[in-house]
Amino acid sequence: MQVSGLSIGILVDSPLKQQYLGNMVVQAGHKIGFAYSLSANAVLPNPEQGLDAWVVDVSEPEDGAEASDQKAALLAFIDELLEQTSVPVIVNDAAELTQNSADYNNWVRRMLQRLERLGGDINLQTSGGASEVWVLAASTGGPAAVKDFLKQLPPELNIAFVYVQHIDSGQAETLVKMMSSAGRYAVSIAKQGSVLSDNTITLVTADRSVNIHDNGTLVVGKNPWGGCYSPSIDQVTANIARVYRQRSGIIIFSGMGDDGAASCRLIKQQGGKVWVQSPQQCTIASMPEAAIATGTVSFTGTPPELADALARLKSSRPARQYL
Repeated sequence: MQVSGLSIGILVDSPLKQQYLGNMVVQAGHKIGFAYSLSANAVLPNPEQGLDAWVVDVSEPEDGAEASDQKAALLAFIDELLEQTSVPVIVNDAAELTQNSADYNNWVRRMLQRLERLGGDINLQTSGGASEVWVLAASTGGPAAVKDFLKQLPPELNIAFVYVQHIDSGQAETLVKMMSSAGRYAVSIAKQGSVLSDNTITLVTADRSVNIHDNGTLVVGKNPWGGCYSPSIDQVTANIARVYRQRSGIIIFSGMGDDGAASCRLIKQQGGKVWVQSPQQCTIASMPEAAIATGTVSFTGTPPELADALARLKSSRPARQYL
């Protein structure tokens, strides 16, 4: 099971640091499971008290200065934490930062990035990354075509599918149920920190933009998609082409417009594969036709034919006509 929002422990030597770091933990989508600052006189916790990660910011005493008993106990606890805990520990150094200064703003940006990546890093340890990633791209008429594709697809192909469908975000749960009932692959909505894993389908919705880290973990933006399409097939596919290169592919199903056509070239340039649903078999053929016009498409077929071709390709049986 993948985690999204985490329970974070905070250990600091000043209330101001606690305030700064606590705000960033919440801003990154996590919750504060434990917070300790020197002035609070709180009891130090057990290192293994059920938290998902720790954030530590305690300055060492200057040469010649003696730490108070409370600070000495905190430093000793941090040493024990670093040696014994099995969860991530972020050791931070806020130093003497002036709020709204350039140094402070850079520190906030770096710290937020680390906190936002925590969930993905933990998920990656438990679920592993994808061997290969294929985008399933569709618009009008797409859900029925993708469902027919999944019905025909055999299990355990060791592919992570990313399904990008032009549809109202309010229909996302319905689409998840529809695709879950169609085949043998677990379907879930893209969330902050989710990992692209083999034999899963990740649905990208229209409400917030999604990007992909180099390790295959997802970053769900706080803002909507830019450009003409929500979600943007081109943006998602460009990310996947950059990260997975020759281990990537895209299948463009029925749909209106030309979303996905530009990124077909990126997939092809990186050594990936570009396939489309037969235009004459689509409810609306604009998207497959736009992809075909790029000269990058190597196979065209009905949804069941596309599924069979992918299964044969993955099983290493002769399938020259599909390469």
